[in-house]
Amino acid sequence: MRFHRIHNPKSIDEEMIAALISSGAQEIVLQFAEEADYSPSLLDAINTACKRFGSRLTVRFYGHYSNGGGFNCSWLRYLSDVRSLSLDCLRNIEGANRIAELEHLDAFAFGVFESNIPELLRYPSLARLHKLGLSTTRKNNIDLAPLGTYQRLEELFLNAHARNIATLGDLTSIQRLSLSQIAKSVSLRFVGRMEGLRSLTLLLGGRTSAEELAHPKVTHLEVLRVRGLAEIDLSAFPQLQVLHIGDQLQLRSLELNTGTLIRWLSIWNCKNLSSLLGLGRAVALNSLSLGRTSVEPDSVLNNAPSSLKCLIIAGYGRRRDEELENRIRSKGYTPEISEPDIGGERRD
Repeated sequence: MRFHRIHNPKSIDEEMIAALISSGAQEIVLQFAEEADYSPSLLDAINTACKRFGSRLTVRFYGHYSNGGGFNCSWLRYLSDVRSLSLDCLRNIEGANRIAELEHLDAFAFGVFESNIPELLRYPSLARLHKLGLSTTRKNNIDLAPLGTYQRLEELFLNAHARNIATLGDLTSIQRLSLSQIAKSVSLRFVGRMEGLRSLTLLLGGRTSAEELAHPKVTHLEVLRVRGLAEIDLSAFPQLQVLHIGDQLQLRSLELNTGTLIRWLSIWNCKNLSSLLGLGRAVALNSLSLGRTSVEPDSVLNNAPSSLKCLIIAGYGRRRDEELENRIRSKGYTPEISEPDIGGERRD
């Protein structure tokens, strides 16, 4: 997704926004750092733009450090038609019940560190969301049980919030799920029951293996900076096409199974990973990126499947990396890999 941020705009140029979207921007973010940066007239103009551009136009309030990091939700009365709202990187919030009055919300991000609103997800305005993000708070006490009624929710990001998290297992609408800083003591076995899930990210927190995440239909998987994770059994993800593993220092080997559908594989900063097994069996693999691992480059170059077109092997020091790039080019591979599309389009 291509974001375009407009910081503290003094006025709203709808035609400029339309041009940005036409040129490929999928989301325009109008963001305000201080209360002095907006006024009733400006927010009224933004509200008009929200009617036109829907959830492609996000209104974000963050910082507000001159006000102790606090945001007064009474300002939301000027944004009755906002479809995508972000209240994040804030310390305090006042009058949060105003959020419940926003009848057209489609996407909502919330990250107010000192907030204490366990019933937040019971606000009726949030039950129609397609996209929701909850960042960490001091108490991390937002009750997730109301998500059981969120029948339109397709994308969910949770950072440290886990109260009644098993409720997610009953949601069939969620396609993309990101879990960050979820305590090791919290079971993630509910993931396998999420019938609509296709994209899964596990970030930070701690696990010894990815076994709890097993899912028969997930096509995109990211495992990043998870403490203690030493095993990823890819047979638990038979439909997997895109895999990104990063900063997993306990991971020593990875095996690509016979019949694997993986077409894009990236492994970075897994310094103890020395064994990439079954590479020749990955007959759908198009792009492979290895950086800062202990995998012997020759084992990759000598066993690469015929389907491979793009290849990066790096992290062995500048001189050796240059030599490897020359070898990669000489074998006809492209040493450039673009990020894959790991999700659906935002809704208008």
